[in-house]
Amino acid sequence: MAIAAVIVAATQLVTWRTAVLGRSSLARIQARWAARAGIEQMISTLAYYSESPVEGDPMALIRELEQDCVGELSTGSWDIRHVSEGEEYQGPLDEHSRLNLENINPLQYAEFENMGPDTIDAINDWTDEDKEVQGIGAEASFYEGRDMGYVPRNAPFKSVAEVELVAGAFAEYVRGEDWNLNNRLDPNENDGNDSMPPDNADGRLDAGWSALITARSRSSARAASGFPRIQLSETTPEELIEATDVDQEQAEALIEWAQTDEARLGTLLVVDLAELAGGGSAPSRGSSTGRSSRGSRGASGPQSLSKEQLTKVFEETTLDDFEGPDPIPGKINLNTAGPEVLRILFAGDSTNADAVMALRQSRAEGIRSIVDLLEIRRIAPEDIAGLADFMGVESNVFSVTSRGKAATGQEVEIYVLLDRSTLPVQILEYREE
Repeated sequence: MAIAAVIVAATQLVTWRTAVLGRSSLARIQARWAARAGIEQMISTLAYYSESPVEGDPMALIRELEQDCVGELSTGSWDIRHVSEGEEYQGPLDEHSRLNLENINPLQYAEFENMGPDTIDAINDWTDEDKEVQGIGAEASFYEGRDMGYVPRNAPFKSVAEVELVAGAFAEYVRGEDWNLNNRLDPNENDGNDSMPPDNADGRLDAGWSALITARSRSSARAASGFPRIQLSETTPEELIEATDVDQEQAEALIEWAQTDEARLGTLLVVDLAELAGGGSAPSRGSSTGRSSRGSRGASGPQSLSKEQLTKVFEETTLDDFEGPDPIPGKINLNTAGPEVLRILFAGDSTNADAVMALRQSRAEGIRSIVDLLEIRRIAPEDIAGLADFMGVESNVFSVTSRGKAATGQEVEIYVLLDRSTLPVQILEYREE
């Protein structure tokens, strides 16, 4: 009887432990699929708004993503949030709210905390195609001499984490407290020095340079209307008239100008169409041929583009070549970029950044086009034109950190990088914790 009692007790213990492990495994599976359900919801929303965009309201997609950030299943729930410049927001992180590493210039890098001239030069050496050392930078010989096991890519960065390989770009500078680069404040990132990484336990996520930069934002050949963008240098007047509401003479002038080597869409913000058609130089701000004369007709030239026509040109046309093998770097979204990113974009001018923030907050749809920036009197049109290639109002790539939670409290986190620049929506990166 004693032996039988021991056997029964042992069997009960094993059975109990097996049941506990089974319930834990089941809860983890439920939490995992709840997290994945959140990801699928994001994919569905991105696909829908790519095929059926709300014209004139670039913030419609962002609002919808925020509404879908939480949800419930019969066996669990999901929660999708992100931290941007220290503040927590609902929904996925817009990669276009950050500076694309392919577009940052040395003056902008100089605004980064802990970014010295040697590191700036080393970053440029890492990405340029030649093997010549710039200034006090570092090329292949530097890395080979220290037996690091790698040399500069001599091509654009593939990820933010790759920046840590550059001489002078230490992990604590790049990642800050966001050690796993998931854009969320985790317990180990808010416990002081109890565990890696070191942090100040202030309840805010200081993500270092990673809060300001991205290597994954992409431009899209899809226009604001949902149709393919019109290649301005190769289109016909009839196609351009239908898409942008310009007249015949304006369409012919735009196409002729777009076929020149100097053509940049930003030029249209500071040079009248009649002058472009005549081959003249850019007028100064406030001159008789500047934006103040919009709507007039020259003695022998096309009528000036109205603001609505100019907005349509920026929304529906392009001068970029989307047929190349590599994706075109994404532009900064003026509707989602934080004040620090905007300040760096404007070369350290916080007043310009504040003006952009005020403009987008003054209207529910946000900033419809960079043409709207002409309403800000303190920003010179020439400055807007100079940055036109690097800023826009739409986004294609989003980082989604979805935390699934089972009824028992078990949690699973899934991180994905979603790209809607082409359909179907692509998953560029997937991590599960």
